[in-house]
Amino acid sequence: MHRSNGFKYFRARALVATAGLVSASAVFGSTAGTADEWQYAVQIYGWLPSVSGDLRYSPSGSSDTKVDASDILDALQMTFMGSFEARRGAWSAFTDVIYLKLAGDKSQSVTLPDGATRALFDADLDLKGWVWTLGGAYSVWRNAASHLDLLAGARLLSLDTDLKLTGGGPSQRDRKLSDAVDLWDGILGLKGRLTLNEDRWFLPYYADVGTGGAELTWQAAAGVGYAFSWGDVTLMYRHLSYDQGDDKLLQDIAFSGGMLGATFRF
Repeated sequence: MHRSNGFKYFRARALVATAGLVSASAVFGSTAGTADEWQYAVQIYGWLPSVSGDLRYSPSGSSDTKVDASDILDALQMTFMGSFEARRGAWSAFTDVIYLKLAGDKSQSVTLPDGATRALFDADLDLKGWVWTLGGAYSVWRNAASHLDLLAGARLLSLDTDLKLTGGGPSQRDRKLSDAVDLWDGILGLKGRLTLNEDRWFLPYYADVGTGGAELTWQAAAGVGYAFSWGDVTLMYRHLSYDQGDDKLLQDIAFSGGMLGATFRF
């Protein structure tokens, strides 16, 4: 890597540690209502996401700093997740809230413009934010316990990042960079489940794609579940991605990992 206008690109290298998240959600794999009455569902689950992608800072002029978030974020400090779904017949409405706070640090050597020396940087990155999804859905296909819903809604990503760089020569010590985004995106997608065996084993699925504040955002989840009289147990893999474009803070930032949940219906 090379330094231009004091410092152009910085990439920190470290492994991402997965973090357990306890949440309430009814967005993924809920059953379709069969009567003209209100039905509700809450799912408690643990999600183990990793972080990938780049953060680009532009503190002044053409000088910018590019950080590989997948390498530097290694610790979940705090999380809250909650969601609720209400259904009546083929129609349903849902809302989902996620709060994450992560932090990490890494030391890295970089190549200076003359190629003759290497300077050591210490990087500390803090990331915290909210993801709020709300929308409605309609069942376009239903067969016993299987169903397919089409959904439309909006998602908000509110993200704050702080990066502290120490080292790299007298002119580059104790440098702090901060940036924040508040992105509203419209989303379209589908969700549902496919029953495999006597209404017990089933395949839950969810997918959406959107744009607006972000150049592109998309989310997908799929897995396997087992139905009981009180609700379901599901094992799924979930991926949430955001991209603002090359000249913005978020560049292909993604949260992805497995999750295990239990759904309660009333």
